[in-house]
Amino acid sequence: MNKNVSDLSMSDSDFEKLRAIVHKHTGITIGETRKSMLFSRLRRRVHDVGASSFSNYIDRLSSDPDEMQELTNRVTTNETYFYRTPRVWDYFQDVFLPEYHANNQGQTLRVWSAAASTGEEAHTIGVLLEQERQTRNGFDYTVQGTDVSSRVLDIAQQGLYKGRSIARFRSEKPDLFAKHMVGNDSDGFQVQPDIKTRLKFKLHNLLKRLKGTSPFDVVFLRNVLIYFTDEDQEKILRHVRDQIKPDGVLFIGESETLKNLNTGFDQVAPIIYRPTSRGGGK
Repeated sequence: MNKNVSDLSMSDSDFEKLRAIVHKHTGITIGETRKSMLFSRLRRRVHDVGASSFSNYIDRLSSDPDEMQELTNRVTTNETYFYRTPRVWDYFQDVFLPEYHANNQGQTLRVWSAAASTGEEAHTIGVLLEQERQTRNGFDYTVQGTDVSSRVLDIAQQGLYKGRSIARFRSEKPDLFAKHMVGNDSDGFQVQPDIKTRLKFKLHNLLKRLKGTSPFDVVFLRNVLIYFTDEDQEKILRHVRDQIKPDGVLFIGESETLKNLNTGFDQVAPIIYRPTSRGGGK
């Protein structure tokens, strides 16, 4: 019989084994001082699945893929909202899109939200590009959102938002919000159907190449690199570099930098990068 939640404890050995498991399956590095965080996120789960100890739970992980996914869902950090970091969107609209239209007549713009979390970023992209589609003949777009957590992808796929998640977008872009979002404060808001049909979400580990897709024009890889070692960051960025067009744009998070990393990208503005030209490189 499993112990009460209050009786469970995590040994240093348990902690190190779990750190290794999380890194192997997600690439995320849990810091050596984050034992209490990991314990608080997992102790209820250990109890609920009937494991008698953390050691017993670790044994279960090796033979239960569903539980491994549940572990991933519980240890990943997911916080996002619509229209996060306005200068990113200003560059996207005012610099990138005019260049794109000048050089890609009649093509479909492809965007990858590579750490999509609960989907607010992908839906923001969709709203801005739908506005573009409605004002520019012959323009179309698709947005691919990915994340390692199945829990947040379920929320992204549903695409129903309220409160803080949409507050900034609603206040700073009221016309766009009113035009492209439907719903109410009680039940939540979602994008118009024309946008929703152009948004796709799938499970993906950034340490692996995203399969079954054509190159992207834009990649949003924001607020996720900080959870990886330098070596793993370079691996992720190599995958991104292979899957972005030569004239594409990469956006990263405000607290992140590619400085001192071998990535194949050149900075054009803070947190905004372009692929290094073929034949060049850092």
